[in-house]
Amino acid sequence: MQDELDILREVGSIAAAHGSLALSEILGRRIELSIPSLDIVSCTGVPAKIDVEKMGIAIISRLPVGLKGEAAFFLNEKNAFKFIDMSYKIREEDKKPGVLTEVGISSIKEIGSIVIGAYLSALSIMFKRVILSLPPTLVSGTVDDILNILFATAGTEDYALLIEAVFEEPKENIKGGFYLVLTPETASDIRKTCKKMLRELEEK
Repeated sequence: MQDELDILREVGSIAAAHGSLALSEILGRRIELSIPSLDIVSCTGVPAKIDVEKMGIAIISRLPVGLKGEAAFFLNEKNAFKFIDMSYKIREEDKKPGVLTEVGISSIKEIGSIVIGAYLSALSIMFKRVILSLPPTLVSGTVDDILNILFATAGTEDYALLIEAVFEEPKENIKGGFYLVLTPETASDIRKTCKKMLRELEEK
């Protein structure tokens, strides 16, 4: 399992590099995206790993091609509004502290799509397969509420890839979470692919 996680961490490093460039471009400032922690757990074990009482906003995308499951990017309320305020696309007159406006929703969706897209693109490169996601949906509530939506169709044997995402710029440090919920078949496929890659590395 540890070797498999090492490969997925490498995927995370590639995703962070791609995501940093894209976020820096749309926000008009230098953003460094890093992924300091990563874990694979059963969907039933997810609540024990995170604070389910926190309020926040999530961007959820279904994965119909390449991987079977769903991807989600989560920000708690405080960090979500930090990102909204940081966006150069929002004029001062459009800002309403503590209120999620149409412009703010659009910005969060764009940021979430970039994070999800960066990780899926890195997986595509690493595993040499096309991975596509459907247009994202924004939901808000407690983490517990969001997880219930995300895992609504998940079985007891489904797995979740939990990734901590940290965004840094000169004046802000923002933390978010990236969740990849996979069917047992997809999780098994990824593990087999990781093991194959490890064997190929050992043979070189």
